[in-house]
Amino acid sequence: MLLGLALRLHDYTLAPAFTDNADEVQFTWAGLNLLLHGDAYTWSYFPGYASHTRFDAFGTNYPLVHHWLDHPPLFSYLMGGWALLAGSRDMASTGPQVVRLPPILLSTTAVLLSYLLGRRLLGRWAALLGAALLAVTPAAVLLGREAEPEALLAVLFLLALWAGVLITEEKGGRSVQALLLTLCLLAPLAKVSGIAVGGSLAVCLLVCGRWRVALAAAAAGAGGLLIWLLYGALVDWQLFLHITELQAQNRRGVLTGFDLIQSVAGVNRRLRDGWWLLGWIGLGALSVGRERRAALFLAWPAIAYAGAIALLAGEQNTQQYGWYKWMAYPEVYLAAGWLAWQAFRRRSLPLALLLLLTGWATATNWWLGGGEEWTPAPILLALLLALPVLAAALAAWRPRPPYPTVARILIGAALGTALLGSAIQSFGVAALYARL
Repeated sequence: MLLGLALRLHDYTLAPAFTDNADEVQFTWAGLNLLLHGDAYTWSYFPGYASHTRFDAFGTNYPLVHHWLDHPPLFSYLMGGWALLAGSRDMASTGPQVVRLPPILLSTTAVLLSYLLGRRLLGRWAALLGAALLAVTPAAVLLGREAEPEALLAVLFLLALWAGVLITEEKGGRSVQALLLTLCLLAPLAKVSGIAVGGSLAVCLLVCGRWRVALAAAAAGAGGLLIWLLYGALVDWQLFLHITELQAQNRRGVLTGFDLIQSVAGVNRRLRDGWWLLGWIGLGALSVGRERRAALFLAWPAIAYAGAIALLAGEQNTQQYGWYKWMAYPEVYLAAGWLAWQAFRRRSLPLALLLLLTGWATATNWWLGGGEEWTPAPILLALLLALPVLAAALAAWRPRPPYPTVARILIGAALGTALLGSAIQSFGVAALYARL
C-alpha cells in the first residue's frame, strides 16, 4: 500500500496531462456547483441542453450547461465535497493538485481490499502477488490517478464482494448484510454501470443458496437506478430522457465487452499491460478449476462487469478510455497474481513461459531497453526467456532436488524482476506515458 501510494503521488499532477481527460473537471465542477448553488453546472458535449456557455480554464475551452444529467450525481458530490474541503470556491481553482487526490486514495485503498478479498479466496501468497501488481504496474498507477467514477466503483465492488464472501461463511450477521445492500444501492448512483455490483452479487449469493439476500441485493441495485430516475424527474424529466437516449446511442454492435478485454491498456499505443491480459487468462483458469468460490466471487463479477459494459458502453469508448477497466482491475489483477503464483509453486513449464511473454515482458521492456525501438541482443533475450523455462522443464523431468529448488529460484527471480521493473516504470511514468 505504501509503495502504491508513493508511486501514485509521485508527479501526480503531470501524468496524465490534466487536459487529456476533461471528465476530471466535469464531475468536480458538477459537484462543486451542486453544493454551492444547487445546480449541476458543468460541461457537456451532448446536444439538448437549453444553452452552452463557453468557459476558459487550464488552456481549454469548455461548453458549460445547466442541470447537467450526463451521469448520476454520487461521484460528483464526492469530488465537489473534496474540492470544498481543499479550499476551492470556483471552477478555475480545481486543478490536478485538487481533483486527483481522491482517486489516488481510492485506488490505494483498492490495493488493501484486493489483498483481503484475495486472501480468503486464493490464499495469502497469491493475494499478495495480485495486490503487489495492482500497487506498482504502470497502467494501474496511471489510471489510478484519474478522477473517474470507476475509482469509487472499484472500492464499492471490492467491499461488496468481501461482504458477500462473509455472508456465505455465516459471518458478520445483519451488519454485513446491511453493508452489502448499501453498497449495491450506492453503486448505480456513481455510474449506471455500477448496476453490475448488485447484479453480480445477487447471482453469487443465489448460487450459494442465500436467496433472500440475493433478492435483496438485486432489489438494492434496482433501487439505485430508481433513485437516479427520480433525481432526473425532479431536475428535468424531458431533458433526462433526451440525454439518456443520446447515451444509449454510443453503443455500436456487440463487441464492447470483447474490446474491454483485448485492448490491454486502453490509453495509448505506448502503454501496454500484460498483467491485464494474463489476468483474464487466469479468470478463465479459475472458472474451470477447483477453486469454486474464487470462480464465483472473482471470475464471475469481472465477467459480469464486462457484460454490463457490452450493454451500456460504446466500442470506441472502451478502446480509448482505459479507466473503464478500473472497476474490474482488482479482480483481474488478483487472477494474474494467482496464475503467477501457480507458475512459481508448481514450477509449471507453460505457465512460466506465459508469465514471461505477458506480464514480465511489458514490465521490463521500457526498463531494460528504454523504449519501443529497443533491439535487444538475441543471446541476452534468449537467456532471459530460457533460464526460468529450462529450470521448470528440468524440474518436471527430474522432480527431485536440486531441480525444483532451482526452478523456483529462477521463476521467483523473474517475478521479482517484473515487480521491480513495473515500480521503476511507474516512478518515471510522467516521462513515459504522459498523455492519454
